[in-house]
Order: sequence, then C-alpha cells, then structure tokens
Amino acid sequence: MNRTFEEARAMIRNIHWNREEPNKPSHGILLYEYLRRASQFYDFIDQEPNKRLAVFSAADMCGIKLPIEIYAFCDELNDIQNEWLVKSACKSYLEWAYLSGENESVALQFQGLYVPLIKLFGRGGRIRYHHGELTSGRTARSRIISVEMSTVEPEDISEETLDKHDIHGGAATF
Repeated sequence: MNRTFEEARAMIRNIHWNREEPNKPSHGILLYEYLRRASQFYDFIDQEPNKRLAVFSAADMCGIKLPIEIYAFCDELNDIQNEWLVKSACKSYLEWAYLSGENESVALQFQGLYVPLIKLFGRGGRIRYHHGELTSGRTARSRIISVEMSTVEPEDISEETLDKHDIHGGAATF
C-alpha cells in the first residue's frame, strides 16, 4: 500500500481508544477547524447547504470507489468499540489517505480534511450525535455544517499550540 495510507493507519492504531478526556480546550479548536475544512470541501463539490453533514465520506461525495474495502482491510478499526460515529470518521479518513497516496487530485487538494478530527480523537476527544446535534464533550454544534464556516480564519492546530491551550485552559473557539 502507499505511504500516506500506511501513516494514516499508524495514526489510528496509536490512538488509545479506552482513554476519553471529554473537555480539553483543544477539542473545541480541533472540532471547529475540522468543520471549517469540511465546509470548504463542501463548497468545492458544490453541496447543497442543507446536505452538509458533519461526518461524511469525502470519497463517496466525490463518487470515487476504492479498490479495497476499508473495514475489511484495516483491522485497527476493530479497536473502536461502541463509537459508530468515530469509527465512521476514521474510515473516511483512511479512505481519503489512501486516495491522497494514490495522487487523486481532489484528495491531494483537501489532504488535511480529516486531520483535526483524528487529532481530536488522539487527545481523548470523541464526537457523538445527540438530539440532532454533533457533540464533543460539553460542546454542541448543528450536525449540518454552515456555509459560513468556510469563510472563517483557520485555527493553528500544531501540537505546541494545542498543548498550550490544554495546559493554560485557553478558551475554545466555540
């Protein structure tokens, strides 16, 4: 398999799925940045505003069929228990990493699409749907991504900056 895909698989394997820390300040920043990137992707594919789901397969949205079945091929996804939305997001990330590694142009253009979400999981955060909203810890957002999200400034999601927010209790963007 390609290097980008194998690196993505390693990222998923290295997440401690039994550890959940629901309310770190970095989680809000990462979720916000993911929604911003997702909104830009939706703008690119010209998705209708009321169909911009927060968790989606970019490969499916682009109509790209992978030559492998991610759930069958990536046994690291089996480590994610009782978190169907998290598992689905990780599957979408792995699909996108595979396509990036195969030099698929749209995947290369939006290569970092899922990175904030995977970083969120790596820092002990999780996402869920609850009462029609996407939740992460105490934060709740619409499960439909606003068109306006694509116009906001990007967040610095470097490990150093995220660590500073978590240590000093910095305010999240929400």
